[in-house]
Amino acid sequence: MTTDAKSYLLRAVYILKANANPLILPAILGVLLYLPAASDESPPIFVVMSLMILFVLLPVIYGQYIELITRNRLSSYFQVFRTHWLNYFVVSLVLGMPILILSLLGQVFGLPFWDLIKILSILIDILSIYIFPLVFLIRKHLASIPLGIKCLIGNLNFSLPLVILAVVPSLIDLFSSEVSVTTALSVQMFVLNYIFWIISLFIDFVVFVAAALILKEKLLQP
Repeated sequence: MTTDAKSYLLRAVYILKANANPLILPAILGVLLYLPAASDESPPIFVVMSLMILFVLLPVIYGQYIELITRNRLSSYFQVFRTHWLNYFVVSLVLGMPILILSLLGQVFGLPFWDLIKILSILIDILSIYIFPLVFLIRKHLASIPLGIKCLIGNLNFSLPLVILAVVPSLIDLFSSEVSVTTALSVQMFVLNYIFWIISLFIDFVVFVAAALILKEKLLQP
């Protein structure tokens, strides 16, 4: 690959703009994620419920955009869920395990691993650029992890725009956390956090769709 991935990012933005309906529900549920930041009276169960629903929704939405890329159409949400959810869950669990273990060790031994967890989270975001699209394209779980890392490392210069963009949601989250710590709870804080959430959500899907296009057209051709 002699060029870089910018053209694929632009195509991904076009695909998302032309087919934005799958993003509407997670955008709405983001209100429940950040509502507690606006009022102390918001039930914490809203946060738990939103995270659970989003964890189910994300693989379905990823799967819908894979359907658009590979078949130029949307499919039944139930069919997409049945086809892809288990693979997505297994890979998410494996990739999230280092952070989970580090968090547990920090709690058990009272060690300040927070900065290390931040760095590890950003590293995983970068390494998984091609992993999750592969999960949906080849419909395999564990095999997608080493293959996705190989695709990234072997085409690092080409993929640099994706790497830079993939880091942005983590940086936004860190900035949002710092602002939340130093700013009193308010409606303004809720709105700011929600805007950050929408931006991060859109960037996440832009990177996913662009990576899927690259894999389909350049790396998975027979």
